[in-house]
Amino acid sequence: MSKPVIHYFPIRGRAEVLRLAIVAGGDDFDTVDVNYAEQKGDREKYPFGQCPRLVDGDIDLVQSNSIARYLARKYKLEGKTEKEMCAVDMIMEGVESLRVKYVNLIYNDQLAEAAKETYWKTYFDKETTTGRNGGAHIQYLANYLVKNGGAFCVGDSLTIADLCLWEILDLHLRIFGDQIRETYPELVSYHSAISELPGIKDYLASPKRLPEPNANKLG
Repeated sequence: MSKPVIHYFPIRGRAEVLRLAIVAGGDDFDTVDVNYAEQKGDREKYPFGQCPRLVDGDIDLVQSNSIARYLARKYKLEGKTEKEMCAVDMIMEGVESLRVKYVNLIYNDQLAEAAKETYWKTYFDKETTTGRNGGAHIQYLANYLVKNGGAFCVGDSLTIADLCLWEILDLHLRIFGDQIRETYPELVSYHSAISELPGIKDYLASPKRLPEPNANKLG
């Protein structure tokens, strides 16, 4: 059986969660670097003019969260009950709310120091969880983890929600490492534990994990 193939630009980007899901499921993947002109012009391969794109047998998908949910079903990472599946979806959407803010910090604000200070205060400072933050705050996500015992976001085993939380946390640790370690030790312990899981540990140490998380080399 052929491996799943991920089409993406040579940065981690939003394809990181997809790669994590595949390796956590005990599988491997191949990659194809995207030709930008083809991505924008070929509506059969790239119907939204975007990547990542996943080709897995007769499955051909774009849109990151659609691909993530497909992989969650394939590798049994979607939750064990309807209640768990709903919680997984909810946490994934919570991560996306924070990701929108992160993308703005990286690409619009260019990681300027003043922007970083505002970002931390708005989306990470524990004193601002009731403020106007567009529904995005790391504490909201941490609450689900702590409520569930600290090992996994939902249930008693790994789900795609964990991989989404791990990845968005990993991105922020690159920028706010010392502050996160001081303010959210439970998230740091969680990040370390997920990093050691079978498949994930080997992937993180392999050349398949690209060094740059973003196209502008910031973050």
